[in-house]
Amino acid sequence: MAKPNPRHITVDGKPMVALTPQEYATLSATRRQVGALGSRLRVVRETLRATSDLLSDLVTALEAEHPTGRGAAPETGRPVTVLLASTPELLARARSAVGKCRDQTGRRRRR
Repeated sequence: MAKPNPRHITVDGKPMVALTPQEYATLSATRRQVGALGSRLRVVRETLRATSDLLSDLVTALEAEHPTGRGAAPETGRPVTVLLASTPELLARARSAVGKCRDQTGRRRRR
C-alpha cells in the first residue's frame, strides 16, 4: 500500500493537514493501540522492578545466612522464608504482565 501524500490546507492563517474519515479512523485506532501498549509497558516495568527488588533482598538474606568471607554477616531486612513466601504471587504477576507466550515457531499459543 502506497503512503498517501498529506493534503495541506490553511484555516484562519494556520497550516493544517486534512484527513479523510477513513484516514482519521486509522489514526485514531493507532493512537489507542499505542496508548494500550504504553500502559502495558508500565505494568511490565513495575513488575520487573518488584522482581529485581525481591531478588536483591533474597541475595542479601542468603549472604547473611551463609557468609562467604571473613567478618560479620551483613544485616538483612527480611528473612529468607518471608522473601520466598512472596515469590509465587510476584511470579504470577510477572506471567500475567508478559501476556501470551509464543511457541517456538513464532505463533501465539492459545490458553
